[in-house]
Amino acid sequence: MTAATPTALNFLLASRQSEIASLRNLLHTGQLIGQLSQLIHVLQRERGASNIWLCSTGKLFGDELPQRERDVSRELASMIQLLPRPQSSPLAGNSRLYARIAAALHGLSELEPLRQQVRDRTLSHALAMARFNQIIRQLLNLVFEAADAASDAQVSRALIAMFSFMQGKELAGQERATGSAGFAAGVFSAEQSKHIVALIEAQDRCFSTFSQFADAQSLQQWREIAEAEPEVERLRRVACMSSHTGEAGVSRWFQLLSKRLDGMKVVEDRLETTLMQCCRDTIRRAEQADEISDLSSHLQAINSEQGYSLYVAGADWNGGHSVALDAEGVAPQLGRAVLTLIQQQSQRLQAQADELASMRASINERKHIDQAKLLLMKHQACSEEQAWQTLRKMAMNQNKRVVDIAIAMLSVASAFSEQEK
Repeated sequence: MTAATPTALNFLLASRQSEIASLRNLLHTGQLIGQLSQLIHVLQRERGASNIWLCSTGKLFGDELPQRERDVSRELASMIQLLPRPQSSPLAGNSRLYARIAAALHGLSELEPLRQQVRDRTLSHALAMARFNQIIRQLLNLVFEAADAASDAQVSRALIAMFSFMQGKELAGQERATGSAGFAAGVFSAEQSKHIVALIEAQDRCFSTFSQFADAQSLQQWREIAEAEPEVERLRRVACMSSHTGEAGVSRWFQLLSKRLDGMKVVEDRLETTLMQCCRDTIRRAEQADEISDLSSHLQAINSEQGYSLYVAGADWNGGHSVALDAEGVAPQLGRAVLTLIQQQSQRLQAQADELASMRASINERKHIDQAKLLLMKHQACSEEQAWQTLRKMAMNQNKRVVDIAIAMLSVASAFSEQEK
């Protein structure tokens, strides 16, 4: 090579500088991400209050609606202050970000007409929820676009943990709204019960992904929230069995699910803090690295990067459609191209046959869980609630799904039964 020929070191240094610039940009947008998280949270609260108001035919939460609207207006004003200002000559590479901002602001502009219809009760709770969901989905898309990941594995893990958890939290909010409708009506339709089953399963998958990538303290915080839910699980079973409930359950359901969502917000805030700290640590390491001696080890790390599997729910955030993205052999990052691929694949999975297959799988998994509970009740002389909590604790301790524990338990029981014969 001549002196003017670029070397591997030249390109490595350029890569490192580009990575540092990307991480610094992520740090700068961290405040916007945090504010978007707060805006989404208060919007979820307003959606929940509006849903109760409509489902109770104007009997409940009428006094709470104005406060929820004020909360959203306050957080929206703060978010707008943090948005990048459109320039007469926009910077290259910001096209998608500006488009996401435009879509989010357009959705938010439809809030006031939606609120008026809610106050007047001129639309159904299902339509109101769908419109709130759409607004929140646009904000989640903006979060993804604002937080364009660097190629550093530690930062990527923090991003995946945060995105997966935010997605699971939104699905939990939709579960609260769907359950509130059933409890307010005094009975769950078969369609509502199926939808709640789908939402629960989608949450489990989101939180499973989160558990794989989260830091230890965030994971412990989440486990404490998840383990303190015996009454939530009882009410879930009522909802999933298309039971008659009586209207008295709606307030308790809403209170418990709201407490759960508030707890999730604490975890979400910690995940954001962890992400920002990862960025600072990575920037410091990159700036302090020895440029020449680090060349060989850095190139080796690039060649040996491992893939991962990532669950992302569908574009409508309704738990009904999902896609497992296998990033084998690809640097673990959630960049713009990957997010576009996820959306395209999610849309292709919105066929009715896939939805029916998912429902059948959920029903079969519930059967395994019920059989395992009966087994525990028989051999340990415990209540159904105690059996369920035993299964959940075993699943959390082993970082597995409850249904996987149930299937393993039934297999062992079957093996012992064969030996006794």
